[in-house]
Amino acid sequence: MKRILLTVLLSFLLVGCSDVYSESDSSPILDKEFIEANAKIGQTKDEVEEIFGTEYFAGEGEFETNEVWVYDKVNDDFEYEKSIQRVPFDAIREGNVDYQLYINFVEDEAFMYLYIYRGEDGELWQYQVNPDGTTQDKKM
Repeated sequence: MKRILLTVLLSFLLVGCSDVYSESDSSPILDKEFIEANAKIGQTKDEVEEIFGTEYFAGEGEFETNEVWVYDKVNDDFEYEKSIQRVPFDAIREGNVDYQLYINFVEDEAFMYLYIYRGEDGELWQYQVNPDGTTQDKKM
């Protein structure tokens, strides 16, 4: 009986440790692999929040039917002016901001994803999911 109980307990611990969510909160860890696996054109705002979390800032795009959500990960006590129209390239390059994920919505459906991050080479990269579903990953 003790052996079964120990096995069940270890199973719960392993499942809990394999989650894509960070320990400090319930937000997912938005690394490039997570974006590749989960960013889909046509997702509704509710679906995006369910997958990517609710910790984002938003604003209207160029057109009335266009809205932009931005997810980011800011390190330590670093603060910057959050804007849907300006990427903090220097802050990402310097490691103060780990990434920014821009999601463009048209008529409440995801139209495009743009993930800006610092690569292992120390350079800035962008991973993009285009409106037609094709992807690009290139150095900026």
